Amino acid sequence: MNKSGFYLFLFLIYSSFSVNAQSFDTLSINSKVFNAVRKIKVALPVGYNDYPNLEKKYIVAYLFDAQSDGFFNFYKTTANYLAEQGYMQQLILVGISSDNRQYEFTPKAQTKEGLKSFLKSGGADQLAMHMKNEVLPVIESKYRSISYNIGVGHSLGATFVSYSLLKHPELFNAVIAISPNFQYDNEQIVHKLDSCNDKDIFNHKFLYLAHGNRDYTEEKFKSATTKFDSLLNKRNFHGLRWKFKNLDNNNHGTTAMEGIFKGLYELNSQLTLSQSQIELFYKSKSFIESVKDYYESASTWSSLKLPFVDDLNTMGYNCYYSGKNKEAIQIFEWALSIYPSNLNLYDSMGEVQENTGNKGLALTYYTKGINLLKEQKAYLAPKIYNEQLSYFESKLKSIKN
Repeated sequence: MNKSGFYLFLFLIYSSFSVNAQSFDTLSINSKVFNAVRKIKVALPVGYNDYPNLEKKYIVAYLFDAQSDGFFNFYKTTANYLAEQGYMQQLILVGISSDNRQYEFTPKAQTKEGLKSFLKSGGADQLAMHMKNEVLPVIESKYRSISYNIGVGHSLGATFVSYSLLKHPELFNAVIAISPNFQYDNEQIVHKLDSCNDKDIFNHKFLYLAHGNRDYTEEKFKSATTKFDSLLNKRNFHGLRWKFKNLDNNNHGTTAMEGIFKGLYELNSQLTLSQSQIELFYKSKSFIESVKDYYESASTWSSLKLPFVDDLNTMGYNCYYSGKNKEAIQIFEWALSIYPSNLNLYDSMGEVQENTGNKGLALTYYTKGINLLKEQKAYLAPKIYNEQLSYFESKLKSIKN
């Protein structure tokens, strides 16, 4: 996505704020780790409650510094926009609020310079324990989530998620760290990376690391962040994929806007096929086998069940709209073999068959869809069931006529 597209997105996002701020739930956790009641914010994907008893599950992304409603709303709108445009999957979004961010986001200082940095610091391990033992279990038990977590942070929040990748790798599968303060405590986190002897510590992980260059803070942080990236290149850790970006024309107050947007986009590019890759596969000996091989490799690296059903549905339609009818049908056949209980796939396959003149096969898939819908009636919200039933009945009627 080019920069003009990003700035158009910013215009749209601020317009949406002025019209209607998105809602979220607030949960209270009685934390034994902090000996206090901690509050977290949770925003569910659009349509999450339309299928309340079905087993559709979602990746969870945790944003730190969510004590600011404006920051959390920006984050939610960013993720929702990317999902609506087909640039990433829908996410369950969790906001972690902090009363003392300087303490909670920093590891214990080991130098005099570090001790002088803040009035109180060194609580990162305590926050990590709170996340592991108290926050993640609540989210996993209360919501339909996949065991794949994204940690998102800006400034000291980015310092914490990066530190967690090194010292608490069980917390996050992917990290988006925008303008981290790696200068803290005489570059403690950089030194921890340099002294790390576990070549597999980042296996199956993704890191998006970025900084700006338009003010004193970004210039101050840039040197240590660049060293961190250089060490990643030098040390050749197994299974780590990362991107390091300079966010031109951004100061410390604005890097989060562009950085979170691009970080989520880059993560998704590791999990799904791009249109340019699909076009290359059109020329391969076997289109569908090339697609399957790609996703087998992506699944092995990410430890996720790939491809996601929405990606397959989008890919099938993209093939169809590109005039690749054979390839579109291959994609939908494969999708149905992986996700046989997905109603939308029967509709999509029926529509492609109908529009390519195969009315008999279209009738077969629409019929399978309506039969599956009736089997799932008990699991669907009544409004959704009635809408889907009316839709499939109209499709069957149009085919038979």
